[in-house]
Amino acid sequence: MRLGYMTNAFGPLVGSGAGVTSAKDIRYVTMCDDQEAMKAIREIGFDHIEVLDGNLTKYADNIDNLKDMMKSADVKMMSVCIGANFIYKDALEDEMAHVEEVCKAAKEAGVTYLVVCGGAIRTGGIRPGDTKLLAEGLDELEKITDKYGLVACFHPHLGSIAESPKEIDELFAYSNIKVCPDVAHLLAGGYDLLEFIKKYYDRIALIHLKDLNDEGFAPLGTGRVDLDGVISYVKSRGYDGDWLVEVDGYAGDAKEACRISYEFLKGKLV
Repeated sequence: MRLGYMTNAFGPLVGSGAGVTSAKDIRYVTMCDDQEAMKAIREIGFDHIEVLDGNLTKYADNIDNLKDMMKSADVKMMSVCIGANFIYKDALEDEMAHVEEVCKAAKEAGVTYLVVCGGAIRTGGIRPGDTKLLAEGLDELEKITDKYGLVACFHPHLGSIAESPKEIDELFAYSNIKVCPDVAHLLAGGYDLLEFIKKYYDRIALIHLKDLNDEGFAPLGTGRVDLDGVISYVKSRGYDGDWLVEVDGYAGDAKEACRISYEFLKGKLV
């Protein structure tokens, strides 16, 4: 079992400027000092990290520099999160070119998981067949992750096709991709957490732990997500996979949120 923390809490989230005019260049970027974020996470106790795709691919031409940064901070990169539209057939080739670039860099950086969020929602809303188009895109993505020896897993996410239970279940009926349950996103989207975990337990590759209060996402143990229930259940099933803590979009201090979350996990996963 490995326990990681996502660096996206340590700065504002933006998109790559080049993605405005080129689908192959669309990516998430956290505006932070990557090395300082790694060091802060490690000082608190987490020894693995997850980053957004843009925070990886900016080192694509100099992965050794990124490796040196991780070695200096004494952390390893467990996973990378990537966004997906996947419902626009004309754009799919360019989206897959981006997936290829991310996977190549991820393999060189020693990453295990490619965490996929998304499924674009059209101006008029989700159309019949959109979940199937997303699933077909995920099938293409898995061909690439398999090529690079990475584990692809889908992360249901607010603001995407895979937000509500109906579309999530449709997607997983069409696709056999492994699952990365984010407990706060699932709860906010209306899914009963333990129902989801029980239903898709055999497909879980990685678990995202996150809390949720009336203001939004929050440090672990400070919101209404039944984190203890989720942890207890999967441990009772013999889960020995990996965990990733994420506190993005939190208005408070990023380092303090990391510390609160680590303290909450003592005696549970630490």
